[in-house]
Amino acid sequence: MAENQAQAPQPIATTVESPESWKRVIKAVIDRSFFDKEYTNRLKKAAKSHQKPGFRKGKTPRAVVEKEMGDLLRSETVEALVPKAWMAALVEHKLSPVNEPVLENLDFSEEGPLQFDLVVEVRPEIELREVDGLTVKKRLAEVTDKDVNEVLGRLVESRATFEKVDRAATNDDQILLDLYPAGDDGSFSEDKKIPDQRFVLGSPNNMPAFNEGLVGCTAGDEKTVTVDYPDDHPNEGLKGQSMAFKCEVREIAAKVLPDLDDEFANSVAEGKTLDDLKADIRADLEKESEKRVEQELDRQVQRELVARHDVSLPPSMVDRYLASGLEEMHKRNAQMGRPNSEEEDKEYLTAGKPHAETALAGMLLMEAIRKKEDIKVTAEDVDERIEQMALEHGFDVDRYREFVNSGEEKERIEYDLLERRTYDFLLSRAVIEEVPADTDVLAEKE
Repeated sequence: MAENQAQAPQPIATTVESPESWKRVIKAVIDRSFFDKEYTNRLKKAAKSHQKPGFRKGKTPRAVVEKEMGDLLRSETVEALVPKAWMAALVEHKLSPVNEPVLENLDFSEEGPLQFDLVVEVRPEIELREVDGLTVKKRLAEVTDKDVNEVLGRLVESRATFEKVDRAATNDDQILLDLYPAGDDGSFSEDKKIPDQRFVLGSPNNMPAFNEGLVGCTAGDEKTVTVDYPDDHPNEGLKGQSMAFKCEVREIAAKVLPDLDDEFANSVAEGKTLDDLKADIRADLEKESEKRVEQELDRQVQRELVARHDVSLPPSMVDRYLASGLEEMHKRNAQMGRPNSEEEDKEYLTAGKPHAETALAGMLLMEAIRKKEDIKVTAEDVDERIEQMALEHGFDVDRYREFVNSGEEKERIEYDLLERRTYDFLLSRAVIEEVPADTDVLAEKE
C-alpha cells in the first residue's frame, strides 16, 4: 500500500470531553458502511425466519421484509452498536466509570454516520497538594482508678442475685407478678393471664408506667397500671393506644451484690485475685483508649487532608454511599422492631451528605497518596496479620486462615493494612500536639 493512500475510516471512532473532573462525554461516530453492514446482517436473519401469506417461510423478498421491519431492525442495530462504542471508549481512553453511561444527542439521518454522546461519571482525577505538616491533636491515653472501678462496678452488678423480702418494693427490687391485659370491654380475663413476669423496678427497659405504678407495692397486692403507647410504637395495633394491666404481685426480692474480693475475682476469671483482675481491666482499658486515640488521629488527618484539596465528587458516588448507609439503618430498625419513616430517611440523607462527601474525598485522596508514595502490602504482610488476628482472638491459626481465604475477608484485611500504612505515613509528617486526656479533639473542628 502506498504511504499516501488514504486510510479506511475507523468503524467506531470515539473522542472524550471532560466538562467536570468527574464527568466524561464520549462523542461516538460510527461509520455508515459499518452500520449498513450490521443492519444488512440483521435483515438477512429476519428474512430467513419471516412468514408472510403467499410466500414460503424464508422466501419473502427482502424488499418486502425491509418495508415491514426496516424501522425496527434499524433501531435494534443502533441499540447493538451503542454498547460496542462504549466498550471501545473504555479500552481506548482507559476510563474508570462509577455509573452506567447515559445516551444523549442521538443523530442518525438517511445518510452519513451514526453519531451520539455517552455521558458517564468517573472517578475524579486527584491533583495532590502538599500533604506534609497536617495539624492534629493527640489525647493522652489515660486510664484512671475511677475508670477501672466503673468496670468493676458493672461486673459486680452483672453478678447480682435477688433475695425474697417482706417489705414494700423500692427501686432495684425485683418484682414477681402475673399480668392481665384488659380486654375490649375493660375487664381482666383469666384466659389472658401472662404469668411469672419479673420486673427490676426502675429499670430503663421497663415501660415508665410500670416503674411508677409498682413503687411501694407488697406481695399479695393488686395494682392496675395504664400504659400509654407512643405514636411511633413498632406494634401497629398499639400505636397511640392506652391499655390497662392488672398486676397481681406475688413476691418482692431485694438485690444482693457480691463482695468485691478475691473470691469474686476468681468467679470472673479463674485463678485471678482482685489485684490481678484490676490489672487486667486497666490493661484492656488502656488498649481501648489507645485505639480511640488512633481513630481520632485518623479522623483529624482525613479532615485536614480534605480541607487542603478541592475534590469534586461524582453525584452517583455520593448517592450510593448514602443509599448503603440508609440500608444499614433500615436493617437496624428491623432488628429493633422500629418502623422506617420517610421523615427519618430524609433527615438521614440531609445530615449524612457532608459526612459522605468527606469520607469519599478522603478515600480518593488516600488512594492517590498510596499511588504517589508507592505504599503497598505484600502477601506475607497479609498472612502475618491473619496469624496475629487469630492469636489475638484465640482462634486456630490454620482454620482462621482457611476462613479468611474462603471469602472477602482477606481483601478487607489487605485494605485495612494499606489504610493503616497510609495514615502512618501522613502522621509521620504531621504536626502533632499532645493535649489532656479529656480534650474533645474532634468536636473542636466539627
